[in-house]
Amino acid sequence: MYTNYLFIFAPLMYAFSIYVDMFTYHLKFNLNDEKNYRYLFSLINVFQYSSRAFVLIFAPIMAYYTETIRDKNLIWQMTLLCHILVIFLIIPLYNTNYSKKLSFFLIRKLNLILGKLEYKKNFSVDINPMQRKKTRIETKGDVAFILFSFIAFLIFSFSMTFLYYIAFYYPNKVLILSSYSQLLNAFGAMSILLFIDPRIMAAMDRGDGVKELNFLTTSRIMAHFVLIIILLFII
Repeated sequence: MYTNYLFIFAPLMYAFSIYVDMFTYHLKFNLNDEKNYRYLFSLINVFQYSSRAFVLIFAPIMAYYTETIRDKNLIWQMTLLCHILVIFLIIPLYNTNYSKKLSFFLIRKLNLILGKLEYKKNFSVDINPMQRKKTRIETKGDVAFILFSFIAFLIFSFSMTFLYYIAFYYPNKVLILSSYSQLLNAFGAMSILLFIDPRIMAAMDRGDGVKELNFLTTSRIMAHFVLIIILLFII
């Protein structure tokens, strides 16, 4: 019963970590309050870093299953479930109403829990007005953004989840695999930070950003879909 619980719990923690990272962009886009701008971003940073907590739960559980239970098929199933859950969780991010309502709810709860007394009193949240979705690929820059985002997300997610399955084929090289995994993870994370974040933030500063958010969601779904295909081929 305990192991059955962890079988579902670990992939769910991984999916939540990805969801939090993705929804952070929506929080930055949806919240529009020049008066409390820096304060709001401090709350958003707390929300974003909570994704690390989910990873800190996910990784030890996967390591436990890999090294103690030693069931390769079970690890394969858990890895597959990770990517399926991510797709199901982030698909609703295409819905503007969902994104804005959840942003409003989350920032109020974060303020209630973490805010100082002077901010808790008469705290109000300004939400950006609804915008028409723009999802068309219009320039070569859009194509490059989608492809680069896809590659960065693919590398990042591969390094996070495939390590445990590959370890069964190289049982005596776990430390080397871990090092390679960390290198890939760092490359994916730095690519997102250096090349993806600036474009999205610049678009938001211009009063745009809907298209970029949709492209980002599409790229992430594509990356996890490809990883699912890879898993189906290597079983």
